[in-house]
Amino acid sequence: MMPLFLSEPQLLFFALLRPLGLCIMFPILGSKNLGGGMIRNALVLALSLPILPLFFDRQYINALEALRLAGICQELMVGILIGFVVALPFWALDSAGYIVDTIRGASMGSVLNPSLGEAASMMGILFVQLFIAFFFMYGGLNHVLDVLYQSYHIIPPGSGLQAGDRWLKLLIAQWQTAFTLCVNFILPAVIVMVLTDLGIGLINRSAQQLNVFFLAMPVKSVLALLMLIMSLPFACKLYFSHLDKLPQYLGLLLREMKP
Repeated sequence: MMPLFLSEPQLLFFALLRPLGLCIMFPILGSKNLGGGMIRNALVLALSLPILPLFFDRQYINALEALRLAGICQELMVGILIGFVVALPFWALDSAGYIVDTIRGASMGSVLNPSLGEAASMMGILFVQLFIAFFFMYGGLNHVLDVLYQSYHIIPPGSGLQAGDRWLKLLIAQWQTAFTLCVNFILPAVIVMVLTDLGIGLINRSAQQLNVFFLAMPVKSVLALLMLIMSLPFACKLYFSHLDKLPQYLGLLLREMKP
């Protein structure tokens, strides 16, 4: 193994591309969340070790040498698309938290979310951290790694990608699924907060000296938290179901991209 990679180091470079694309898009495996680029690169190298023997095949070596830049773009694109689909539930929960904080009037209190590496609301951070725990407990990382390694059998290195629109439609469907997950997760809390606004507005009609803006925020916050706690088991079922179907979604997407 070592003499081959010493004589042709570009093979090791190609082996790193697909795991690198996954880590670029998947926030949990990103450099900001892991604590630096060196740790992320070490993880990419560790993820590429099981598939190194695949690059010993002379057929793949010749194909990669013939494609060169196109082969680099293909490997990165496959990894990025896998990471994009896997990251959608996390982005959906971050958006859900931002919507809840906006309705309850606390959207100004945004801080840096270390899991996503960007500014987020307090509820968004809570939702994302909760789902990260469920993700690892439920075996989500195993699903991701299974799909990553199976992608080398579905789309071998240097085989090219299909330029059709069916896999683009699948990506759009996954994006719509993320919106569905976001809305279903926070819908009970949103309904309660809207009804609370209506009730406080009616109270203000008869007691106009009451400062409804000062009163509404804590009341809506308490009711929204209670409703989220009550609906959490039902909301999590949707995410667990999505995690179960994740290998199926990604496998179908990769097969549609196969030339």
